[in-house]
Amino acid sequence: MQLVSVRKQVSVFSYKPDFTDKSKIMYNISITFENQSWIITKRYSEFDDLQKQLKVCFKNQLPELPKKTYTSFLFSKTHDDIEQRRVGLDKFLKLLTSKQEILSSNQLKEFLQLEEHAKILVVNQPQIVHEFCGFLHGVRDFNLCIGQGILFVVNSDYSIFNRLDAYLTNMKGPWEKEDGQQAVMPVGCIECWIQQQDGLYTRQWAKMYNSQAICCFWDPSSFVLLVGLDSGSINYLEVPYSQGFKKCETDAEIQQHSSKVTGLYYDNERCLIHSVSKDKRYKIRNAVKSILIYDNEISPYELTDLVVSKSRRKSFISDKNGFIYMFDVSEDKVVQLNFINTNIRLLRCLKLDSSQNLLMAIGQETGEIVMVDIGTIKSEKQLRWIGQINTKVKGYKFCWSQKRKELFVGTSDGTVQFWDYDTKQLIFVMKAHDSEITQMQWIEEDQHLLTSSRDKEIKTWLLPLHWRNQQVK
Repeated sequence: MQLVSVRKQVSVFSYKPDFTDKSKIMYNISITFENQSWIITKRYSEFDDLQKQLKVCFKNQLPELPKKTYTSFLFSKTHDDIEQRRVGLDKFLKLLTSKQEILSSNQLKEFLQLEEHAKILVVNQPQIVHEFCGFLHGVRDFNLCIGQGILFVVNSDYSIFNRLDAYLTNMKGPWEKEDGQQAVMPVGCIECWIQQQDGLYTRQWAKMYNSQAICCFWDPSSFVLLVGLDSGSINYLEVPYSQGFKKCETDAEIQQHSSKVTGLYYDNERCLIHSVSKDKRYKIRNAVKSILIYDNEISPYELTDLVVSKSRRKSFISDKNGFIYMFDVSEDKVVQLNFINTNIRLLRCLKLDSSQNLLMAIGQETGEIVMVDIGTIKSEKQLRWIGQINTKVKGYKFCWSQKRKELFVGTSDGTVQFWDYDTKQLIFVMKAHDSEITQMQWIEEDQHLLTSSRDKEIKTWLLPLHWRNQQVK
């Protein structure tokens, strides 16, 4: 359902005294959506309440509400005063309904009584089916493996002051002996949660870090878990199924980069660790021999993400200035094939749909999602721009559903936007968390969307099979 394609008209066309309190004014609003028209009346205070509710989700995107005057305590409002406010309220509503993302919100729909009068606009909303909570810090990354019933959660202390205090506490003075007994204040953590017989997940173990934990990668075939740290190190863990995932069999810290690790991948056939970092370098390490087989500064800008296609033997890397690089990693000799400049700054969250020859990424500052054609298998010579969606909000993470042909975008204000890929139109907006969404995972077979946030929660949402009931299409 795309509200932008629906014929609509909203107007604050007149006003009248409130018969229950003649000192108050009621504003008449005419609304037309498609062939349905109706009139509602609202006080100024209800407009004010609407703006406060919308600010929770949309903040600086909102138009200004005409300011309330206080002269009415001493003098009655004049006709000119009321007319001026009516014009301001009319402009306010017209601007709200012109913004697709705001028009799709429950707050504005309820205010205008859209779903009561225009059944075509009734949306079947996502339902929350589970909440994971009790994490030690705000969640940065996670990976849920349904088949194995295991959840890995990367969390970090987001407070700058707490991190500074921890770094000072953890710093070892030259006069201190290496006795391993120095005070340690962790600022990062990887947690392992295992599904029990009742279907619920409980924390099995956790490992603390003196550096912020940034990202993780879980390979379910080799039972290898990689954790990227802010210090540039990678924690290599083997968590075997034979032990019920209850403990780590191998635990090694690899000093891979000089600064924050931003992307990870493990090639289980060749035991290769791929990683990118804020230090602008792409590195590939043989985990068995503990030697680097590739180490190169591939960009003058910080690298932001990495995705590897095992079937294609290709890797794709994004950087802070909007470039995407493609590499052939089929042999020990890594070859850069091509790159594309998307002109979107702070590009991150690469998503690859190999069956569709499709690569996508999101710009953190603008929320623009870019689509790139990578070519058919064994013919990946060029990266070709094929389109984009401008969500107009700061977006950090997004998911792609191939079957639904939809994109789910997590924003800095804790909302999730649902977009139609083909029409590039917004379907629905929901408030998922109280703070920015830090990671998302889509489980196609269950129609489940998982979202995480700094608020120390991971939520599971069940999406409706159809956004609208079929009989009102």
